Amino acid sequence: MLFNPQVISSTSAAIWYVDNQAGSDNHDGTSQSTAVATISRAISLAGTSDTLELTNTGIPYRESMLFRNLGGRPDRSFAIEGNGAVLSGLKAIDGSKWENVKEDLYVFPLAKTPYGNPFLVSQGKRIPQAKSLALLQTGQHYWDRNGNKIYFQCAVGKQPADYELEATLRVSGFTLTSASYIVCRNLSAEFFSNDGFNIHGDCRGVRLENVIARHNGDDGISIHESGGLIVQHAYVHDNFFGIQDVNASRSVYNGVLAERNQIGVSLVGGYHSLVDCQIRDSIQKEIDIAGSNPGHLIGAEHNPLCRTILFAQNLSLFGKGNLAGLTIRKGATAIIERSVISDSQTGLVVDSTSQCHMTQTAIIDCNTTLESTSQDVYFNYNYYTPGQISWQNTIFQTRQFPDYVATSKEDTNSNVGPLRAAPDGIVELPSTKTGIQTKLKPGPSGPFTSTFSAIKR
Repeated sequence: MLFNPQVISSTSAAIWYVDNQAGSDNHDGTSQSTAVATISRAISLAGTSDTLELTNTGIPYRESMLFRNLGGRPDRSFAIEGNGAVLSGLKAIDGSKWENVKEDLYVFPLAKTPYGNPFLVSQGKRIPQAKSLALLQTGQHYWDRNGNKIYFQCAVGKQPADYELEATLRVSGFTLTSASYIVCRNLSAEFFSNDGFNIHGDCRGVRLENVIARHNGDDGISIHESGGLIVQHAYVHDNFFGIQDVNASRSVYNGVLAERNQIGVSLVGGYHSLVDCQIRDSIQKEIDIAGSNPGHLIGAEHNPLCRTILFAQNLSLFGKGNLAGLTIRKGATAIIERSVISDSQTGLVVDSTSQCHMTQTAIIDCNTTLESTSQDVYFNYNYYTPGQISWQNTIFQTRQFPDYVATSKEDTNSNVGPLRAAPDGIVELPSTKTGIQTKLKPGPSGPFTSTFSAIKR
């Protein structure tokens, strides 16, 4: 008996047009000339496997994009065509509602403080934030979350209205709650108190392409629970975490540039892949992974996925003097191939509960090349510039690399010597000590060029 499979696709899927300048929510949204004005209105009209077509007017869409139990099917995804449009979490602060406390100190009362890490913005730039009201200095603000108040210390002779102040009063930008089979292209999310791209609940088959996440209070991109996400080409910068994926989530990132975040990539539970990515200039760490036990997931304590697995290939991690290039903690596992870690205080850290398999990777210009208290590691065919190594709490100085190899039985085919990483992350390797020139180069498999480089802000 022959089985003839048929491709089943929807022929009734609709396109909904959104234009925040020429549109109106009184329109039907079925054509560009009858576009609605808000994304929320378009979503209320949409059905399974439809398409939202955003007009890039040059003016941000000041709203969240929330999908709850709405998406597509495996044979046809729901599509969001951003066309370069921007979602913004900012709301203007009415200058007349600031109350003078004393001298140049003002307070703004809020009905509610949004979830996350909210902050003030003046003319598109984040205003420095004091850790307490007592430490507040001129040009800084302090957000009293318990009291739902914002304090701002003006310069002498100025008032809050002079600063054109705005605040991150919307929580997250592109937000999915139990919404599956969705593809989002060419969209930016900025200035939200929590995340730029936030994915929660039972979310399968989610794909982000050519997206930007910047200046968000917590994460640029984040997936939770046991959802699945693919990201192809993204730029995440100036968030707290560039990427933070947690619980038992599954994510694949290809061609991502993350820079100037506090932590470039944080993974706490789940399986994750980073290939041909560059993580650089993070304030604390480039990548930090740790096992977890998310209490809200059934059987999490018995689920190997919650212990965190990272597959990293052809990465470049440029530390610029920060704490660490890659840390592996609390039972996590990392497989690292053909990558480069440079210019951090410590290149690689593996704690006693974790596992690491690292090959054909270069660690360059770090004070401590690697630090491992784990016995469950495999290091070989790597390339290091001189730097101390901490193995099982024993320090091996720069000239003691042979002693480290003899003691650890690791890196028996690795090399120490001068190396240099190009700005694109690629390292040209010298001949190995066996006289064989490798054909594999650490770092991205091609020069890391990004179409996002011209639109930084």
